[in-house]
Amino acid sequence: MKLSKLYGIGVGPGDPELLTIKAYKILKEVDMIVTPRSSEDKRSLALLTIEGIINERKNEPIVVEPVFPMTKDQAKLDFYWEKAREEVLKNMKDMKGCETVAFITLGDPSLYSTFYRFLKIFKDVVDEVEVVPGVTSFSACSSIAKTPIAEGNEIVSIVLDITGNDNAVQIIKNSDSLIFLKLKNMDKIKTMLGNKKAIIGIKVGFKDQKMFFGGLNELQQPDHYLSTLIVKKEPQD
Repeated sequence: MKLSKLYGIGVGPGDPELLTIKAYKILKEVDMIVTPRSSEDKRSLALLTIEGIINERKNEPIVVEPVFPMTKDQAKLDFYWEKAREEVLKNMKDMKGCETVAFITLGDPSLYSTFYRFLKIFKDVVDEVEVVPGVTSFSACSSIAKTPIAEGNEIVSIVLDITGNDNAVQIIKNSDSLIFLKLKNMDKIKTMLGNKKAIIGIKVGFKDQKMFFGGLNELQQPDHYLSTLIVKKEPQD
């Protein structure tokens, strides 16, 4: 039992209109869509983004929503990855003629997504792989704010967590523009950077998105993990 093609598709930050034309065409035709969620009681936000496309289709695809918990416990992660593999393979077997699968992820598949781990555990049953890029949350944030992330020779760095990360601290010191994803430790960031010009986007692209602009010291720790902070190292206007 083999797939003729596996797609890794970035569906953007949450706004269906930011989906690429290529992603749209593939999702209109693919046999199965795999979309991760963080727990059994939560919906996949990536799936929510493409619901309109699924509703447009004449033939409904199989949709598999495996749970990939947000944890650093490797044993727990291995358990859920194996469970996801079994679930997808079972659906492939049950659906006669299932030849193409799209694994969808918010943002871009090549940036802090679960797609490449998924590819690793499925490479033995896949003949061909294609990755379709997507719009990132920080691109969407900068567009809404009408503020460039970087110009000229400015250095841009992306940081996930600064806790106990000496490399991240050094990178922050040497960068002109900083992007913090899944924002944590806001107070520590303020201490390190002072009152620099900043943008925070929460659930950017979704109907309940929130955007905040101003000096870093004026902004509060976001209450949702889908949060993006962009800091420019230049004097506050």
